Amino acid sequence: MIENELKALAGLYDRMDKAYGELAARSRFSCGGCADNCCTQRFHHHTLAEYLYLLEGLKRTEARTRETIIKRARIVVESYSHELQAGEIFKLMCPVNFDGLCALYQWRPMICRLHGLPHFFLMPDGSRKAGGGCHRFPATDSSMLDRTPFYTALAGIEKRLREQLGFRERFKKTTAQMIMEMSLELDIDEM
Repeated sequence: MIENELKALAGLYDRMDKAYGELAARSRFSCGGCADNCCTQRFHHHTLAEYLYLLEGLKRTEARTRETIIKRARIVVESYSHELQAGEIFKLMCPVNFDGLCALYQWRPMICRLHGLPHFFLMPDGSRKAGGGCHRFPATDSSMLDRTPFYTALAGIEKRLREQLGFRERFKKTTAQMIMEMSLELDIDEM
């Protein structure tokens, strides 16, 4: 059942949050007071599971907040065509960010949970990929977050969900694109 997979995703997110918190604490890493804001970066999400989980959060959000999120998402999505014309990517705030806080924090996707820490993951062929993390991460700390178990678990959830729903399409959407699609599914007029 879909509900079981979303519960499994909630549990996986809890494990991600715990691993992030432990490494950040050991490294004395904090986003507090940073002039940069990762919520202005364009992240693409690649799983139906995360879409459905974020949809649950949007459904549970107070109506006025939901309407504001949808209005902001429309502005961000519309800016994508302007970017093509300008030949550059604009730094636009994620539509769910309200005064530096995520309005859908409990339901935020994986990249929003794990971004910033140096990390690595093992590919199915055994090769290792690594990322440096935030420029504010202490240079003296060589700790890296192993994302492999998280990616593996998410892939399993995604596979089961896709099988249950008969979903075979590729999935690559920004948060703003997902919210615009959700507004149509929920039949919400963004005013």
